[in-house]
Amino acid sequence: MAKFEQIARDLTAEILAGLHGSPGDRFMTVRELAGRFGVALTTAQKAVQKIKTQGLLIGDSTSPAKIGPAAARQAAGASAARFSPRRLGLVVTDITNPFFSRVCRDVQRAAGEQGFQVLVGSSESDFQRERKLIEGFLEIGVEGLLICPGLDEACAALYRNLIDQGVRLLFVSRRVGGVEADFVVAHNFVGGAAVAGHLLSLGYESFGYIGFGPRLKRDERLQGFRSALLEEGVELAADRIADGDGRDILHGYRAVERLFERTSRPRALFAFNDLLAIGALQFCQEQGIAVPDEVAIAGFDNLPQCRVTSPPLTSVAYPVQSIARLAVQNLVDRIEGAAERPPYRMLLEPHLVVRRSTDPQAKSTRSSVAWEGDTTEIV
Repeated sequence: MAKFEQIARDLTAEILAGLHGSPGDRFMTVRELAGRFGVALTTAQKAVQKIKTQGLLIGDSTSPAKIGPAAARQAAGASAARFSPRRLGLVVTDITNPFFSRVCRDVQRAAGEQGFQVLVGSSESDFQRERKLIEGFLEIGVEGLLICPGLDEACAALYRNLIDQGVRLLFVSRRVGGVEADFVVAHNFVGGAAVAGHLLSLGYESFGYIGFGPRLKRDERLQGFRSALLEEGVELAADRIADGDGRDILHGYRAVERLFERTSRPRALFAFNDLLAIGALQFCQEQGIAVPDEVAIAGFDNLPQCRVTSPPLTSVAYPVQSIARLAVQNLVDRIEGAAERPPYRMLLEPHLVVRRSTDPQAKSTRSSVAWEGDTTEIV
């Protein structure tokens, strides 16, 4: 960079910061400028002319330069840009689900520490809504996206296209097959296997599963559960798997009702998530089926509600706060210049929180650790 260009750049910053006064105030002469920077008069003159082309100085060769009106406008624009918030977009499938409410809270905390605001949208598992939320976020200038993707088959094409366009995005809680994107999720296969191992260790011999629904093409929680059972020579028959066809308590209630109507009652049930498991627990209570004496029930996500059901619900826990922090950190790293690195793929290890819905001998001590932290809890 030429010397006069460097001087012009430094002086421009000073003018915009108001260090040389307001529009109409006298600016230093060419001779004064040359003396300050220790340069020739011709170099100083070139610097002044360059600043004049930006509208920051006005005047001709017969009178001293003055601060131009453009200085105020540009200073205001620079100030607005300096203080405008940096934003990330977060899309979840169901913000009313306690799990996603927690994700939103932890992501906002982690992003705030990085200097970012978070805009949150709930897709309600509707692809068109999911797409419009993302388009809206990008239109208002979010710098990156944290996505819990829906289950529509069109999702893969949508996210591949966004990545091809250079959009920074990271999958949280769920990943989309066939998309080379960063993700931070719990190791669902390991969690499902842990439930199977626990139930087998207690002597249960027949099992059932309440799934999310037919739209979930690849259920890693079911795969882990089924695989661990097979290792012990126990097969999970197709008629022992019921689709919740949704994620809330009512869907779990209806799923276990259908399951018990079509097959002999399994001795132990595992549900895709805690809300489905609570629905199954509610059905058993209404039908006079003792839990766990007649049917043991376990869930996944370790929601706070697990501690207040009757009996308290065994569930798979994983560090939600760590997921949020890792997701935000890695997305910000992408934004700040790590765009060319390979995809970041993080599977966080879950652990089983044993309660009386599966083990009547489980301790009754309750701790806040299960939801807030990453430490194993047996209650």
